[in-house]
Amino acid sequence: MVRGKIPPADAAVENIRNYINVNGLSEGEKLPSERDMCEMWGISRSALRSAIRHLTTMHVLESRQGSGTYVAPARPISYSGVGKVMGFSDNVRSSGHTPSSLVVSQGTCDADAHVAKKMGIDVDHAVFKLVRLRRVDGLPCMLETSMVNTDVCPGIASHDFSRESLFDVIRDGYCLDIAHGWDSLSISRLDEWEADLLGGKPGASVFFQQGVSRDSDGRCIEYYKSVIRPDRYTFVSLCGWPVDSQKALW
Repeated sequence: MVRGKIPPADAAVENIRNYINVNGLSEGEKLPSERDMCEMWGISRSALRSAIRHLTTMHVLESRQGSGTYVAPARPISYSGVGKVMGFSDNVRSSGHTPSSLVVSQGTCDADAHVAKKMGIDVDHAVFKLVRLRRVDGLPCMLETSMVNTDVCPGIASHDFSRESLFDVIRDGYCLDIAHGWDSLSISRLDEWEADLLGGKPGASVFFQQGVSRDSDGRCIEYYKSVIRPDRYTFVSLCGWPVDSQKALW
């Protein structure tokens, strides 16, 4: 039991985390009642509820009205700094969930000034634009727009991405390895169109990810941007940690 001079709510957070680890609770398993936890650790109901709210915000716990407090389902994790690039589907499967995608639109278009600058190509250069709604266990998670260099991937518009993975097509169909690139993550807010597709409220906070991938010869393969629900996907930057150390992350 964690005690001492730290604030009661912080102590309650650590006690809950420790209880989950020591008892090997997995997602969907129920914690003791609030009364039992207060008695176990000698803390007030207000401190315990503050800790539960905090851990719910961090997606460690979930509260079910009239039922109790449970270990939250693991969210898919996108790792950076581990030297291995994984697509959305691989990330979702590795967390024990089922990925799916709905193609919102796809087709060849001319690169505008913004896309041309990001990809290092001429304005009006032909690119393949693919917009997909990515889902986890059938629930909308991410709205992703990919711009693929048609010089590097000729004929890519002929693929049916309602059935095929863009990542797999680039890697296996064109024998291209994503050797390097850049990626940034920031906070944005949903507009009405995004909110409608993602099942959120206009103005809600979301992750905004964008980046460029290149092959070993330095050619730009893809520019991508994604609007992502933070309650259904998370990002982790690792340095020297094994990718399967998910339980230690929270």
